[in-house]
Amino acid sequence: MFYVVAFFHTIFSITLIALILLHSGKGGGLSTTFGGGMGSTFSGTTIMEKNLNKLTLIVIGLFLITTFLLLFLG
Repeated sequence: MFYVVAFFHTIFSITLIALILLHSGKGGGLSTTFGGGMGSTFSGTTIMEKNLNKLTLIVIGLFLITTFLLLFLG
């Protein structure tokens, strides 16, 4: 069980790094490469950026769950 959780923890950590790098900073970031620089809504963020934020929060939650599981299993 420990090794399965450790495997998923590794996958979530790599995914989290990739998602954070995709977020746009002051210069636009990598998300503009994939169409994030298209038209904005009234709030100033694009639909792609909002979806990227939601996906990042989901992966953060999964990463935290696997972190605590590794803490209690190990």
